[in-house]
Amino acid sequence: MTLAMQAWFGGGALAVGMAAGVAVGTWWPLAVAVVVAVAAGIAYGRLAPVQGLQAVLVYQGGLLLAAQAGPDRVIPWDDIRATEYAPESYRDERLGAAQTRTTRTYERGTIWTAGAAGPVTLLHVRRMTRLFEQIDDRIVPAIQVDLEETLRAEGRVEFDRGRLTVTPAGLVHTPPYGEGGEFTWSQVRSVKASSHGELEIKVTGGPPIGLGLLNARATAEFIEELRSAGHGDRP
Repeated sequence: MTLAMQAWFGGGALAVGMAAGVAVGTWWPLAVAVVVAVAAGIAYGRLAPVQGLQAVLVYQGGLLLAAQAGPDRVIPWDDIRATEYAPESYRDERLGAAQTRTTRTYERGTIWTAGAAGPVTLLHVRRMTRLFEQIDDRIVPAIQVDLEETLRAEGRVEFDRGRLTVTPAGLVHTPPYGEGGEFTWSQVRSVKASSHGELEIKVTGGPPIGLGLLNARATAEFIEELRSAGHGDRP
């Protein structure tokens, strides 16, 4: 990051901290903003406190969870094992003639960390999608290395309790119902992951393979690397 960018992020964080301090009548937002300014991080403010959490801040070494009261929590990048993001959704339920009830499910993000502590659930966070994209940018390379090492050591990598198996030769799909099959890399047409953790693989000679996975993006990029190598697209 250039000096100009650091100054921009740092100055923005300080301004946000000062404004938040005035708004809530306490000093801690400014103190947190100073930390972020020094680290040239990016802050993700909360619309409403949930579980005592006031803000999520991204800095060079990881995440800072700023508490509304009590000590803040720092999560280094290396301690983040998986993420899950669920966008806001609506479901209509018919109650009778001309009557419908709409149920709203709020946007939610979950972070699984190393150690005994449970997952961190985030609600009502501004720019939640961008926050989880940034987290994935940091953790996906390490996850891919782990998957590659597992493939070399065991000759296979299993996902979703064995419903999808990746081998050096291709994929084996074993769904709990319906038809699965074995597909060589030449039969795998595309591999994509949605922002909310859905993995979709299109194959020749079978229906699309869809799985809901933690770290779906890392899995998709891992499979795509093998598919490209199997096609001879890379030297």
